[in-house]
Amino acid sequence: MTYVVTPTHIDLIRPGDTVLVDGHLKTVSPGDTKKGFMGTTLWGDSYRLGTLPVRRAIIKTTHIGEPK
Repeated sequence: MTYVVTPTHIDLIRPGDTVLVDGHLKTVSPGDTKKGFMGTTLWGDSYRLGTLPVRRAIIKTTHIGEPK
């Protein structure tokens, strides 16, 4: 799988986006982001109140099974 990682503000992350968390790719679901008194949170993490960018992965290519 080939992907490009771009730093993104937490407010711009939407359900369906793929983010890089602790070296693993995770897909954001509708219930994963919340807005509250700590601002926007993703899996309970405010990313230092929005000052630390979220690493969003843009997937370029993927192979399912044997590549042809």
